[in-house]
Amino acid sequence: MSNANVTEIEQRIGSEVSHFVYRVPKKNHDAMVVLNRQFVETMRKYGATHLIFQLNNTEAPMEGITNIAKSILANQDDEVWMELIFYRDRMHRDEVETKMRNDENMKRLFKQSAALITQGTSFILGEFSRISV
Repeated sequence: MSNANVTEIEQRIGSEVSHFVYRVPKKNHDAMVVLNRQFVETMRKYGATHLIFQLNNTEAPMEGITNIAKSILANQDDEVWMELIFYRDRMHRDEVETKMRNDENMKRLFKQSAALITQGTSFILGEFSRISV
């Protein structure tokens, strides 16, 4: 990939990202997919890119690296999911978050998704700003 393409991609995703990591019982996979489709549609409406990933490997590649599944105590009945929400900048993130807090449908979706994650756990949130390197 050329530097021009990397710059284009970086500009498209913006400079802010929120990530959520959580455990979902395998039996709730399909229901969580349905809810996340609705989250993605709403986030697009608000101008943010929302991507969802499922962990596909629970092994650590070498000594000194811990797989995230171990860090959040996932077991064989759990799937580990990660959501990434990209914003143009901090102001855009603030605008989208305000809209989400005032959106009754988003409140309903969040409550439903919270009921589908592994009991006794919660969503792990991180908000990051891109570092220019």
